Amino acid sequence: MTKVMIVDDEKYVRTGVKNGTDWSLINCEVVGEASNGVEGLELAKELKPDLVISDIKMPKKTGIEMAEELIEKYPDTKVIFLTAYDDFEYARAAIRIGVSDYLLKPFEDGELEAAVQRLMHLHPNEDAANMELENELISLVNKENVENKYVCNVLEYIEKNFSNNDFSITGIAEKLSVSEGHLSRLFKSETGISINNYLTRYRIRKAMDYLKDVSAKVYEVADKVGYQDIAYFSNTFKKLVGKSPSDYQSKGL
Repeated sequence: MTKVMIVDDEKYVRTGVKNGTDWSLINCEVVGEASNGVEGLELAKELKPDLVISDIKMPKKTGIEMAEELIEKYPDTKVIFLTAYDDFEYARAAIRIGVSDYLLKPFEDGELEAAVQRLMHLHPNEDAANMELENELISLVNKENVENKYVCNVLEYIEKNFSNNDFSITGIAEKLSVSEGHLSRLFKSETGISINNYLTRYRIRKAMDYLKDVSAKVYEVADKVGYQDIAYFSNTFKKLVGKSPSDYQSKGL
């Protein structure tokens, strides 16, 4: 049974979501409610929900702020935003922090259930054989096998900042207080690949993971992994994977 928590500053909205959704049909149970982001984080610590359904604009702590902390502390927790604010900047913020989906109020009957179903039943091609093929297709470096501390730092930096479209080797070098050229040589010597090429591979691997959610839009995934140009993202993806993002999403490898 999937544990669901509802966070909204308007009680009638929380009641409507709780009572107007056929939770048992989709094997879910509402385990708690909160009226703002601060309460939501406290309640999540206690209840450990699998799914949080939240408003974006709330007092004390917004849904965006709450979700960012929530996903950082509990990366397996899914978040769906319900918002009346049809603004792309809110959507961009939600995508960047890892929010799984968002629906505009007022949503139609059955729309929330469908979103939860899509979210909790991901792409069926995620099995052991497919994962092995993905590892062969785009292999990533295991940090435990890396001896050089600077190279380890670069790998960790990429993991935390791959979604930043302003990512630069200069920025990493400055952060580590080492020259860009020296850092690049160390990384290439240790891994056999340049920092920029490794970043590209890491981004596409993350994109493959995101595309296993059949509800994900290709342009959202592109933005989520640091690409502003969807055509460039699609071209890069096809070069590495052998299929376009949409083909991969629908058919897998």
